[in-house]
Amino acid sequence: MKEYDSLSDNEKRNMLASVANLYYNAEMTQNQIAERFFTSRSKISRMLKEARQLGIVEIKILEPWDRNVELEQEFMRRFALKDVRVISVKEANNTMVLQKLGEVAAYYLDNLLNDNMILGISWGNTMYHTVKAVKTSKNIPITVVPIMGAANVRTPERDSLDLSKELAYAYGGTYHYIYAPLFVNSEEVRDSLEQEPNIKGCLELAKNADIILTSVGSIVYKSWKSYLSTRDLYNLEKKGAIGHIGGHFYDMEGNEVITPFVNKMIGLGIEDIKNTENVICVAGLEMKAEAILGAVRGGYINTLITDEEAAKAVLALCK
Repeated sequence: MKEYDSLSDNEKRNMLASVANLYYNAEMTQNQIAERFFTSRSKISRMLKEARQLGIVEIKILEPWDRNVELEQEFMRRFALKDVRVISVKEANNTMVLQKLGEVAAYYLDNLLNDNMILGISWGNTMYHTVKAVKTSKNIPITVVPIMGAANVRTPERDSLDLSKELAYAYGGTYHYIYAPLFVNSEEVRDSLEQEPNIKGCLELAKNADIILTSVGSIVYKSWKSYLSTRDLYNLEKKGAIGHIGGHFYDMEGNEVITPFVNKMIGLGIEDIKNTENVICVAGLEMKAEAILGAVRGGYINTLITDEEAAKAVLALCK
């Protein structure tokens, strides 16, 4: 290959088109193309990237689900979000809706993850369906860490510890556990545990996460009834709490609702979540509309993946 950088712009474009044609149409590997042009595989990889950047190669991905682009644009216009996916789901069964959202979220996440990224993850049914839907050919050194202590002890496969392990395995990455419960007996116990090397190290990793993958929970539908008493839930509702993220409760305007147990919680603070570069919230079903709206207004999430009915219900609350 003639020294690429010395080529004219027109010669470069012809060369890039030739390489791209061999790779995408002739289905040759990058190594095979490199041998043909007497250059390195890494050089061919850079040329393919450049071909896409210059518009010589255009890739159109036909996603296996319908999106409501109008609703997505409306959310982007109204709220300070980086990205939105609103899925048209035909299934009436709630579990099927969550499975579909999980597939979309897994696909979306796969396109974001790169080498050495730190991914923080919460827990729950939606996260479970997302991790189960991960099907990737990537083998990259990501690090997956829970953003909170163990909570879902009755169904550990839906807890952030097990989910961290399974997601890391899918990518050939590493995972960390927070060896502590979500809630402890006192603030003093929490402070002591958070100085333990394992817990301290995990929380530091989570604070520096490139991405947090989470959902939001609803107070109205008592999604934490297994972890909080009826009295606690009643008091939260009295204070105006409508949802929670990462163990923190907030009202319809996104303001944090201070609770007596927040200082007994092991996990990221609400400001830690808010300061993360990209918090991907996967939350669907109309019952979560208030929780989604509060999280968006509070600036706790940057990317929203939801379904049509939930999206319409959120917008209806804004009127």
